[in-house]
Amino acid sequence: MPRTRDDAAQRTRLSEAVFTTLADLGPTGLTLRAVAERAGCTTGLVLHTFPDKRALLLHARDVLHDRTRVRADALEANAPDAASAVRAVAGGALAVDAGRLAEARAWVAFLAAALGDPVLRDRHVTNSRSFAERLARLLALATGLAGAVCDDRAAALAATVEGITALAAGDPERWRPERQFAALDLVLDAVLTP
Repeated sequence: MPRTRDDAAQRTRLSEAVFTTLADLGPTGLTLRAVAERAGCTTGLVLHTFPDKRALLLHARDVLHDRTRVRADALEANAPDAASAVRAVAGGALAVDAGRLAEARAWVAFLAAALGDPVLRDRHVTNSRSFAERLARLLALATGLAGAVCDDRAAALAATVEGITALAAGDPERWRPERQFAALDLVLDAVLTP
């Protein structure tokens, strides 16, 4: 039994090391050695778990998607109505604390790597579209508007959220939480109008 618990703890450390290395060092800094140093393991263990850089990047993107999906699920479930859910889910994706700033940095780093790799690009597109689809569904409930209109509004809202988080990832000093929310509120007011 202790071996299984140790293995699970090592997998958790390794997974977190992959994610934080990408968030802190970007795609060029995501190396076997950097991940191994953060995880406190050998490069051999990293290589055994992740056979190549693409696998490291895909794992980091999956961690990011899982984190943001779980947070969005909770925010949506706890919202008193659909309009509040739209606001909560969109605001929940902003880079307003250290953890979410790391998520924004990992998102930007993955996107940079995905530009030249069709497998990474497909994963990015799939995960980004799932966010926009959630927003479209919530907007339809909140406004009663037709699907195509909500799809367009959700695309604009998702682009706003992703743009704000990308800017915050690169310039957190200028894009403090207050500015992020203020920029988001301008678009939320527009997309939530029936």
